Amino acid sequence: MGTKEFQCGGQESALLDCSSASERNTCSPGTAVSLTCSEPVRLEGGESRCEGALEVRREGKWRPVGYPSPWTLKEAAVACRELDCGSAVSVGWREESSKRDVWGISSRCLQSGSLRDCASSSSSRYTLTITCS
Repeated sequence: MGTKEFQCGGQESALLDCSSASERNTCSPGTAVSLTCSEPVRLEGGESRCEGALEVRREGKWRPVGYPSPWTLKEAAVACRELDCGSAVSVGWREESSKRDVWGISSRCLQSGSLRDCASSSSSRYTLTITCS
């Protein structure tokens, strides 16, 4: 992961509107800001970051992807690509002890959109698990 410094005056509407700073730190004490970007998709509970229950962050909420989303390796490949985890190796379902809030994701939507854009609120006892290479 790389880092980049930006020199902003305060009137910019987007970070990329700021000019790039020099290699040295030019901020006075108390004016530097650190920014961390995170993906809206993750795999949780696996033995590596490329396997586990698929979770999507939408509307400020992390939720697993749940049944009735009918997933094959083709749909799982979209998640693996978004996570920079290679190819989809397996897709499965894990049964939870009770129903919970999940995101349903239409495979038809995935043909033209991202996981986050295709998520709709639902509830289910089943959550999607994926293993990527």
